[in-house]
Formats: sequence, C-alpha cells, structure tokens
Amino acid sequence: MWRKLGLVSLLVLSNHLFAGEIELTMRAEKESTVNVNGEILTVRQPVKRINVGDVLTIVLNYSNNSPDDTFNIHIDNPIPAGTRFVLGSGFGKDATFLVSYDGGVSYVDDIHISKKPVTHLRWLFDSVPAHKKGEVGFKLEIERANHELFR
Repeated sequence: MWRKLGLVSLLVLSNHLFAGEIELTMRAEKESTVNVNGEILTVRQPVKRINVGDVLTIVLNYSNNSPDDTFNIHIDNPIPAGTRFVLGSGFGKDATFLVSYDGGVSYVDDIHISKKPVTHLRWLFDSVPAHKKGEVGFKLEIERANHELFR
C-alpha cells in the first residue's frame, strides 16, 4: 500500500505560499474502468496498491485562505526516485506549467523533448485570489520499487 505517498518529500513549496496562507493537500489516484449500465467509463480512484508499470495521477489541491489576493506564487514538485513523469500530463487552470531537466535549476515548457528525465515540475500563478480553491497535477509512471514512496 502506498501510504501518504511520501508527501513530505514529494512536494516542495515556494516561501511565497506560506506568507499568503495558501494551503495545499495532495492525493494519488489510479485510473480504472467501470461498467455503468452497459457503458464503460474511466474513473480515477484513490491509490491503495501500486505496482511497477502503474501510472498514477497526482493531484495537488490549493486554497488561498487569506482575505487578500496572493501574488507571484509557484508550486515546485520534485519527481521521486523510481518514478517517471509522463510527458504532457501536467495540468492546472490559471497556472503556467513548466518542467526541469536539471534538478530544478532551470525550467522550460513541457513541449520540449529531451533524452534526460524530468526532475522537477513547477506551476506558476500570477495571483491566487482571496478564498480561491483549485487544483494542479500530473501523472507518474512507477518504474521500480522504492522504499521512499512508502513513507
């Protein structure tokens, strides 16, 4: 079972977030198919078990709990050892999504192709209005068993 997804090591926030009362939570989900009245639907369900080859959707929910807008926010997320970022899978309304191939030193759009693996992800927000909630996320493929994922 993938308890807590190593959340502390998986998610790194910029210092800006703490000043503006931005709160983050994270969840990991796996897609599966279900039959509803003869129609096959794809649904995402909470992760209970992971295996090598699984693709997980990681969702970060954010909320500005402050009575004021918060400006120049970025959420950084390192890619854990034993996993691979699925190119083109980053999402987030009102955010610019970037990837890093060099340990978070520099970031580029997720349209670049590199033989190097993605090491870090970043979502940039010009501002997050007071009391606004939203979510960003991405997909990870599990490449090998890694005890650090099981914290």
